[in-house]
Amino acid sequence: MTSSPQHILPSISVFTARLASPPFNKKTLPILPKPYESQPENIWQIYHQQKQKEDHLILRRASDPTSTDKKRPSSEEVLAEKRRRNAGASARFRDRRKQRERELQERCQVLEKRAVDLEDALRMMDPGHPLIQSVDSNFLTVSQTNSVENRVILGRINQLEQFIARFRVEKQSDIKRLEELEKEV
Repeated sequence: MTSSPQHILPSISVFTARLASPPFNKKTLPILPKPYESQPENIWQIYHQQKQKEDHLILRRASDPTSTDKKRPSSEEVLAEKRRRNAGASARFRDRRKQRERELQERCQVLEKRAVDLEDALRMMDPGHPLIQSVDSNFLTVSQTNSVENRVILGRINQLEQFIARFRVEKQSDIKRLEELEKEV
């Protein structure tokens, strides 16, 4: 039961016939099998591979700044937008601060009125109550300390007014510089 092999190898002359000179004169590369390439098993794998390649190309084009049609804003437009946003934020901050100050003033007025009403009610009920007497005796010391506190507060107010005046001058000079820069552009 001798069987002949199904695959017969070609003779050595097929490999050496392509050489310009005999193999011992020239170094040749060994014959290696082709690297294994995974073949897709079905049509869906081919489809998904093509889809991934297309998606990759689309992503590369999207990240390429030269391929976008969007116009980049100039530096002047960027600065103008920043100024506009900053002005809006500053206005909102000032409005919130003023609202908080109004609420605090209203709350203080309500509490002061309530304290006076409670003191008056206590005077009517019990004129000799120790809290009433301490309030009356503290009134003199409070008025003396108030004059010292008033001077401190007035000094602080003067400092704040000086700061405000200085900031106004700086603001005017900044506005002039900005206008000069805009004229240059």
